[in-house]
Amino acid sequence: MIWTVITVSCASDATDAVTEALLAMGCGGVVLQGNDPVQIQGSLPISSSVAEKVDTLRMHLDRLPEFGLPPLTAPIALHDADDTEWVDVWKKHFHTAKIGNRVVIQPSWEEYTPQADEVVLNLDPGMAFGTGSHPTTRLCLLALEERIVPGMTIADVGTGSGILAIAAVKLGAALAYATDIDPLAREVSEKNATHNGLQGRVLVQEMETFEQEAKACHLIVANIIAQIVIDLAPTIPPRLNAEGIFIASGIVEEYHDRVKEAFEALGMTYLETKRDDIWVCLVFRKTLQNEPTPEGLPALPRGNYPWAV
Repeated sequence: MIWTVITVSCASDATDAVTEALLAMGCGGVVLQGNDPVQIQGSLPISSSVAEKVDTLRMHLDRLPEFGLPPLTAPIALHDADDTEWVDVWKKHFHTAKIGNRVVIQPSWEEYTPQADEVVLNLDPGMAFGTGSHPTTRLCLLALEERIVPGMTIADVGTGSGILAIAAVKLGAALAYATDIDPLAREVSEKNATHNGLQGRVLVQEMETFEQEAKACHLIVANIIAQIVIDLAPTIPPRLNAEGIFIASGIVEEYHDRVKEAFEALGMTYLETKRDDIWVCLVFRKTLQNEPTPEGLPALPRGNYPWAV
């Protein structure tokens, strides 16, 4: 596949804002190079809509000074690349890392000897988002480490590389349903599940199958972006069992209260917020005792946006 690679050069203070803008426009992940200025790269499949999306990105980033951030240090640059180039980029920047007390993310091309009680995720993200390096993924992994109880059934909406579903099972969950609006992400996550020996325990599904089967879950996690998490809200309680947990991330601080209010309005009890720089991860519990989960579960939002970021 051929991709349009978008390179944004900015001061280090603007790194988070630029990263968020690239993820929100649909890039499946970003690569950071340099210190000050920082070069941040994201990619989109070549299509007729790329030029319009880049124009929108340019107008958005031109407003950085309005928010007290320095302007871009160079014009946005574009070039075309194939999958081979991106594989080389991932291998250069993605290395073994420990997150929390137990979870170790190990690229498939590196060696690692685990310590006692560590769980190792052997991962090859390819073009899908999810290496554990982004704050939103780290926050979700920390929340999963604290909340997973052996034997749980969990669901991962917007699975990307499959990192959260795989981590949940490695931490003790019995079964993980996973889905993504992006077929490439589903392909990558299924390969990662197989590479970790979790066939039959991490079920990577098309959205329609997921909508039918992911129910009575003990825990659901969604690492997407704020507006899509809000759109997703009505579909969450019907898929949780009594006292089920929902973990939401991919959210910048300014949207914290909007996400919190959306889930509280549905009878979810807010438990905590984890923070890393401008990013937040919210944890809720289902406490309203409604009628049993209906046979016809609500569909996940599709919209005109890629929610698997």
